[in-house]
Amino acid sequence: MRLHKGLLIITIAILIGFTGLLYKYSSLVIHKEKNSTTTINTTKTLKATSVKTVFIHKSVDSLENKKIPILMYHSISYEKENILRVPKEKFRNQMKYLKDNNYTTLTLDELYSYMKTGKDLPSKPIVITFDDGYKDNYTNAYPILKKFKLKATIFVITNTIDHEKDYLTSAEIKLMDSNNIRIESHTSSHEHLDQISYVDNLNTMKTSKIKLEKILNKKIDYIAYPYGGYTPNTIKAAKQSGYKLAFSTEFGLIDKSDNIYSLGRIFVNSNFSLEEFKVKLTS
Repeated sequence: MRLHKGLLIITIAILIGFTGLLYKYSSLVIHKEKNSTTTINTTKTLKATSVKTVFIHKSVDSLENKKIPILMYHSISYEKENILRVPKEKFRNQMKYLKDNNYTTLTLDELYSYMKTGKDLPSKPIVITFDDGYKDNYTNAYPILKKFKLKATIFVITNTIDHEKDYLTSAEIKLMDSNNIRIESHTSSHEHLDQISYVDNLNTMKTSKIKLEKILNKKIDYIAYPYGGYTPNTIKAAKQSGYKLAFSTEFGLIDKSDNIYSLGRIFVNSNFSLEEFKVKLTS
């Protein structure tokens, strides 16, 4: 009897112990499943947040009104105390800086698309322009621009083409225009547009446009005002002549809020140090 009672007590103890272990194991499994569920839900939440953040970022970026520097050069050569003539080596250092710091040069077609439609631009857009059409734009500037794979636009005075030795020839502008250095208008005779009549504005703009279109066999859509001067009649004449953008010499970075017929530029003075040049790109 005592033996049977002892066996019964031992059996009950084993059953109680087994039940406890079973409960403990069940709790552990449930705890793991809860943790697993929590982890999965947390991961989904992070992913959803990440997608939402990206979406918001893209929306803001697409609406961003970028500030774009438009550089204005004239001659790339050396002449003591002539601020219009930027020495070749200084120009090279400036172009190297743009390349090394991930600036993307825009064509005027790309700039126009942005100004009119808000088309997306790279993070660091820039426009490089030259006024007048000096011979050294071909002999000095063009090889440097080509080396660094940079785009640019040269506004030429059409009456000088093939007629003045210090200015570009038809052959030179054809070659550059087919190699990322686009040629556009700087009027026919470099007149002070703010000092002549509407009819004279119209005449010099149309004459220049027609001549360049004949030489290059393409449409000429852009013009830079000589000396930067303009009046309401000048803008009216530019529109009437079929130009899509026009550039002045007013200093400053541009954005979509600016008048597309009086876009400002940054005059690059030959006395600029590289540090001063850098500041001008963002000021």
